[in-house]
Amino acid sequence: MNDSELHNFFKVAESRNIGTVEVAEILINNGRQIYLHFIEEQRGVLEYVGLSKLDEKLFYSLESGKVYPITPESRIDLVNALRNKKKKLELKIRIEWEDVKNNNFGYYIVKVKVNLKLNLVIDYEDLRFLPPPSNIGVASSGPAGSAHADFFSDNFFHELVLRTMKEEETDWNTVKRTLNRHTKDDERIRIIEVTNHEGDMRPQIQFFTEDTVEPFKVMESTFKKKLTAYRKYLRQLPLPSNNR
Repeated sequence: MNDSELHNFFKVAESRNIGTVEVAEILINNGRQIYLHFIEEQRGVLEYVGLSKLDEKLFYSLESGKVYPITPESRIDLVNALRNKKKKLELKIRIEWEDVKNNNFGYYIVKVKVNLKLNLVIDYEDLRFLPPPSNIGVASSGPAGSAHADFFSDNFFHELVLRTMKEEETDWNTVKRTLNRHTKDDERIRIIEVTNHEGDMRPQIQFFTEDTVEPFKVMESTFKKKLTAYRKYLRQLPLPSNNR
């Protein structure tokens, strides 16, 4: 999983105007994973190698940028911590490994203390299980909310895209190039090259706000696909851009 597919857990809850406990429970009830994203290198304690519990205390180095799912046991701990408004928590993650040459594989269970607001993330694909962002209207055609999974999960970025498309052309490349013209004073757009899951360099759009811990990120390819839903949405509104 690359950075473009990750969404900050707390920002997702805020953009949908629902509680963090509800977000966690929806994901768990639908059999989805909740992840920890390590922004900086961190050290955890190795507890299990496969099913074997370690008697001695061994530390495990967690590299910057890595993403791991929390264990089923830790999901329960997480829900309780969110309910009690805890900011930091020790969680267990599952780290899988594979030795292709020797056809050998297994996993580690590592316990690590994290800052929930910084490290807790959701996979982009799992946003479809959650209610749509609270400021997105229901399309008049098709089932209510059927198109909402195709909108951007970050409310502020969603609004920026709409502002840009209303003022500029609705072609995805034009929208991408002119996003910076329509940012608010505390917003900023940066487009950089990053490595995708196949190891190739691809453009990524990063959206910053004044209180951003880390930016909202979307790969150019995903941005292009999602603008289809925005064009459909805007065509239902009495705007000059609808005739373009």
